[in-house]
Amino acid sequence: MVTRLDWATNLGENPFRKDKMAILKKDVWTNEKGEVKEADSGLPNGWAKGKLLGRKGQEVSDLQVKEWGLTKETKAKKPVENKGK
Repeated sequence: MVTRLDWATNLGENPFRKDKMAILKKDVWTNEKGEVKEADSGLPNGWAKGKLLGRKGQEVSDLQVKEWGLTKETKAKKPVENKGK
């Protein structure tokens, strides 16, 4: 018999974790100074070098977004399934 716990564990999920997830609207970058900014394409304006933290459309946890210092307005919300149809 396979339970939900077995299925989640095999997929690499933590079934007891209740983190909320968000989808990024823009690419998220960091520079040598530790500043974190979002940009639509390429590095943010004025930056010569940077490290990509997350791509547009990538799913990240709310805790990660908070750690990066991004506000709720800068991240997209997960689409809600339309159960009316």
